[in-house]
Amino acid sequence: MNYTIEKHSNYYLDDTQVPNVFISEYMPGAPGDYVKVYLYAYMRAARRDVTSNETIARELGIGVEDVLAAWTYFEKRGLVRKRFTDTSDSLHYDVEFTDIKGLVAGVSTTGGGASTSEGGSGNLHSALGDEDVRDMFRDIERLTGGPLSGSDISRAGVLLDEGATPGLVTFAYRYCAEMRKNTRTHYVAGVVRRWIEAGIRTAEDAEAHISLNDARMDVYKQIMKALGLQFASITDAERRVFDGWLDGMGFTVDEILAAAEKAAGKRNKYDYVKKILESDYEAMTSGGLNSVPGGSSAGTGGSSARNLYYSDARVKAEAEAEAHRREVYGRLPEVERLDKEIARLNRESVSAIMSRTDGGRRESERIAAEIERKLDEKAGVMDRAGYPKDYMEIRYRCAKCRDTGTLDDGGACDCFTAGQL
Repeated sequence: MNYTIEKHSNYYLDDTQVPNVFISEYMPGAPGDYVKVYLYAYMRAARRDVTSNETIARELGIGVEDVLAAWTYFEKRGLVRKRFTDTSDSLHYDVEFTDIKGLVAGVSTTGGGASTSEGGSGNLHSALGDEDVRDMFRDIERLTGGPLSGSDISRAGVLLDEGATPGLVTFAYRYCAEMRKNTRTHYVAGVVRRWIEAGIRTAEDAEAHISLNDARMDVYKQIMKALGLQFASITDAERRVFDGWLDGMGFTVDEILAAAEKAAGKRNKYDYVKKILESDYEAMTSGGLNSVPGGSSAGTGGSSARNLYYSDARVKAEAEAEAHRREVYGRLPEVERLDKEIARLNRESVSAIMSRTDGGRRESERIAAEIERKLDEKAGVMDRAGYPKDYMEIRYRCAKCRDTGTLDDGGACDCFTAGQL
């Protein structure tokens, strides 16, 4: 009697077994598109399918250059080997997936050891003869509060093969223990790999990078607060926008905060500030302004008494609006709830706009419609209680400049030049 198992030929119905070590150790630190390339090609390789980089790019919806960059990235980490059939053609080659389990364990089931094109041996035993490496492991055990497992030791060794120095690995453990409260090896490895990608190789480099990054984070925090956004949820898209204002356009933090002050009372501060900064940048690059937001451009650099008068007018208007807000919230808790929901939706709208994708634009439109519904609901609640819908809004003496003396294009307001205030 014969026993057989029916097999299907459709690879969509197959399973691809990817080593857990790839998911836990290498995937967290790898760019998303590179992970897609690795997993898709791994699936095809498991079935011994022949495919090209062009096919992979088309199937994944990315550029061929991204596929090639992915293979170089994973080759440097010892996860693949490039096999050239024509040494004069650097763009076409076969890709061999290495024994990733053997790489982490320091051995190789293929007999050749886990090596990379950069010359890393993948074998930790020789490295353990280095006093700096032994000190590194002693320091790590002290920082983690216990002996390292064999896999933890091997993972740290992989970081050395990838270009980190023992001092950098030790510093990473100390940084993660003190600042991140997380010393799990795969987490620390992700931090080290991000540093390596940024060209950091030593503890001194990492310390300087962190100091600079912390200073920039403080700047982000100030800008987010001025825009009415939550710093805890800052996104990469938001960082890129703020970096564009600071590095690309050359605005100072004070100048950005001054623009945010001019946007007080606006429904979407981000869009308003963005418009102000872009307008001022265009004017400055064309030679139309001698200063930046909130500065002393034409007509706005009058006497200090006049500037103090404007400041006092803004303070009084804002204080009155705040008193009205406390009054309404005390009588109508439903209005406070709606305002919090509107603020949340505005934050989500900013993130959607900053994503600069079709999906982000559609999401922004959906959120805008939801905000309008909430505003109508809020106006209805206030109207039934006898309050005008703008009762809690700041009522500036001059609606054009909002008691700043400066228009959105950087010019002087009529109330300033005519002395109307």
